[in-house]
Amino acid sequence: MSPNVSNISEIAFACEKAGADAITAINTVQGMIINIDAKRPVLSYKRGGMSGPAVKPVAIRSVYDIYEKVSIPIIGVGGIMNGRDAIEMMQAGASAVGIGSAVYYYGVEVFQKILNEIKEWMEKNNYDSVKEIIGLAHDGN
Repeated sequence: MSPNVSNISEIAFACEKAGADAITAINTVQGMIINIDAKRPVLSYKRGGMSGPAVKPVAIRSVYDIYEKVSIPIIGVGGIMNGRDAIEMMQAGASAVGIGSAVYYYGVEVFQKILNEIKEWMEKNNYDSVKEIIGLAHDGN
């Protein structure tokens, strides 16, 4: 789902009612870069999708809001660069996380690194399963 909407949780709820099995949130956010020397946008379509660490707060908020509205699983994506980011996304309500930009920056080895960081944090905080941390940031948990 794109975060470029007025109420992402309402749209997620409509998707669930229509039969969606899960929600992936978020896609990129709209951005623009202007080449100040050429005095023109860099991209031919002027606007483009921005991803990576800069969108993580938008992704976390979107997942958090969707989790409050739906009962289907949420795959949280956007700016996850390390284990702590993945845990934050899960505490917001993601059942799973997607990793993209981190692979670009660190290579495929980042998957094992993130997994190890999650395991280390869970052991330190006495959690046996990632299922225990999904939605922890919500009231009533």
